[in-house]
Amino acid sequence: MKAIQWFPGHMAKARREVEEKLRLVDIVYVLLDARIPYSSMNPMLEEIIQQKPKLYLLNKSDLADPKVTAKWLSYFQTQKIPAIAINSLTKNPLSFVLEKSKEILADLFQKEASRGMKERPIRAMVLGIPNVGKSQFINQLCGKTKAKTGNKPGITKMQVYLRAGDNLELLDNPGILWPKFESQDVAMKLALIGSIKDDILPLDEITLYGIDYVRNHYPKALVDRYGIELSDSLTNLDILDEIGKKRGCLVRGGDIDYDRVYQLYLYELRNRQLGEMSFESVESCMNTKTIS
Repeated sequence: MKAIQWFPGHMAKARREVEEKLRLVDIVYVLLDARIPYSSMNPMLEEIIQQKPKLYLLNKSDLADPKVTAKWLSYFQTQKIPAIAINSLTKNPLSFVLEKSKEILADLFQKEASRGMKERPIRAMVLGIPNVGKSQFINQLCGKTKAKTGNKPGITKMQVYLRAGDNLELLDNPGILWPKFESQDVAMKLALIGSIKDDILPLDEITLYGIDYVRNHYPKALVDRYGIELSDSLTNLDILDEIGKKRGCLVRGGDIDYDRVYQLYLYELRNRQLGEMSFESVESCMNTKTIS
């Protein structure tokens, strides 16, 4: 299938900003969606970050299947990649993030101390794809005021830092997608969780993709939520029709209003109304490419 590609000007600008700011920070916080840790990992950002210390934050872990998330964290650990699962919507992950950051940067701060430098806050850059929860994460860490710390010595351009407590300062960046998806599967997963706008890919294909995935991995969710009796003879389109009928997504004459069914199903899938779900496993992704 033809690769899906675009590269809006604001994303090109965002890339340049990341490259410019990278030298100003000690560590990069890369937010991933806990439901699709591999597919929400921007290869373009990984290329830019290179050897900079980083911490993967599997955000929205409250929406993901906890067993699958545990396997992802175990995988990252075996690869010696620092990673923790967080839910920045309802919980403040500051203490966990700070503790892990100090662990990652222990050598750096030990070097600074040996040179007689005073203890200072950690400076971190926050990166992630659109709709991964960056704003929620920053708001939780910094509070509603999001106090600005202003200019820093040695910085030619003014850079706005946001203070998170006394020991952490954040540089925010807009969400960035990459210019081309070689894999249709990655694009569909990103669309499924809402990281790609619903008007970019066909909504019917996204919905049927989501129905197929849930049917094969979480079939009980369809039974419990919509009262559908699953059988081998039932197609994914049949399931879509059943959801429309049972949830009253109909027009005059009793025909199904498919646009309403698409919106209903995707909303409920994205908002845990079908239960905690992950849309990719370590095993399935390792057949594609090793994460580094």
